Amino acid sequence: MQDEELNPGGANSFTPKQAFAAFRRHVHTMVPMGLLLLAAGIVIVSMMPNVYRASTTILVDPQKIPERYVASTITTDLNARLNTLTQQVLSASRLQEIIDRNDLYPKMRQKASREEVIDYMRSKTKIDIKAASEDQGLSSFSITYESENRDLVAKVTNQLAESFIAWNLNARELQAQGTKQFLSGELDEAKKSLEEQESALQAYRLQHAGATPDALTGNLQALSRLQAESQANEDAIGRLDQERILLTQTKSSDPRGMPLTERDRLVQERRRLEGDLSRLRQQFTDSYPDVITVKEQIKEINARLATMPESLAGISEPMDTNTKVRLALIEKELERRHQHKAGLQQQIQSFQGKVDSVPVLETRLAELTRNYEVSRQNYQSLLDKTLSAGMSEELEKKQQAERFTVLDAAKTPEKPVKPARAILFSVVIVAALLFPLGTVLVKELLSGAIRGEAELKEMLTPGIPVLGTIPPIQSKLDFRREWWLRVRTSLLLLLTCTALAIFLLKVRPVL
Repeated sequence: MQDEELNPGGANSFTPKQAFAAFRRHVHTMVPMGLLLLAAGIVIVSMMPNVYRASTTILVDPQKIPERYVASTITTDLNARLNTLTQQVLSASRLQEIIDRNDLYPKMRQKASREEVIDYMRSKTKIDIKAASEDQGLSSFSITYESENRDLVAKVTNQLAESFIAWNLNARELQAQGTKQFLSGELDEAKKSLEEQESALQAYRLQHAGATPDALTGNLQALSRLQAESQANEDAIGRLDQERILLTQTKSSDPRGMPLTERDRLVQERRRLEGDLSRLRQQFTDSYPDVITVKEQIKEINARLATMPESLAGISEPMDTNTKVRLALIEKELERRHQHKAGLQQQIQSFQGKVDSVPVLETRLAELTRNYEVSRQNYQSLLDKTLSAGMSEELEKKQQAERFTVLDAAKTPEKPVKPARAILFSVVIVAALLFPLGTVLVKELLSGAIRGEAELKEMLTPGIPVLGTIPPIQSKLDFRREWWLRVRTSLLLLLTCTALAIFLLKVRPVL
């Protein structure tokens, strides 16, 4: 049969019967290969280190005392604070302390650097946040730690939980202390400012005592009283002047009156104008036009009187004793009334000045009062906040505020979580069965051997017949060799199974 007579386009077929025949031919190779893979896989999976996991749950216990009685100064979001605590607890210094205390990873520390060991432990630590609801927010969180040391995994987990609780208490207490110290400093500044404003307001009130807006009503009443008293005094002076004029103009011997001189007429006119001026001042200020006119008229009369000689009327004639006594009394009373008038005018001017200065003083007083009220309100607000911060600090010290509580402490695990040996053993068994079968099939497909008459016909050019087939010829040596291979395979299978059974009984891997 020539090569060019073969049909290169023919497809090689591999039937189940041919596959079974191939498996029978290579069974003595497949069994050792499968046993080797099975033994190696079982040994590797059994020798894999056990990884244990311990977990503890920490409950976020809310504040014991209602917030309407004592408000906490810790307003930081719990998730943000938890992230901060996580960074603090999983910091290099804290993890290094736990590693040194429990002598963790002794072999790894001999080969790896300190940072690599810490990163490895950090990768084995996991924190899961559990939220109760959207409104309630964070309710609890769990800390999980994995390690190959079954006896230390729970201990390390509890130490991490204790670190979280201790750091949380310390952070809250420090934050409460910082808030109180800040508010105390601000309160001292506010108190100092309040005292300065109070001193300025008190000094201003003392400087302008009796002239402040709150004394305006009293000043107006006093001014009205003084003006009425001044008017009464003016009336009394007028009556005394008239009586004196009458007495000086009356002769002791002649009952008839003498005519008034120019000087006496001017004196009477001055008295009348002074009475009008007093009445006008009761209603108007000195800048009122009528008041100014009357003043000018009085000034002119005084100037004219100064140029005239004293009146001699009534003096040429002798007066009786009673008239002289009465004139002396009138002069004394006029002198006293004029002195009283001067005093009243001075008091009226003083009170009038106080009344007139009220608008100017009111602006400045309002500014000082406003600054004082602002300082007082600021001081009172800071005082309330400082007292609240002090109670909040005591709340944190007595651990009555929000805190972390261990709900379920970590316990020593009974079984490892890794590796999943049951699954791995199943994979090894399946691989030990399929790998030899696949190897034999691939070898048969790649060998290029003709496996039957039908396959040969597909490969030949149509029209070329198959003359005959030669069956396999086995000699006694072939039978003996086949028998020996079966015995060797059986012994190898028995020995392998026995060795694996002894190994598994000795190692006792946890599934």
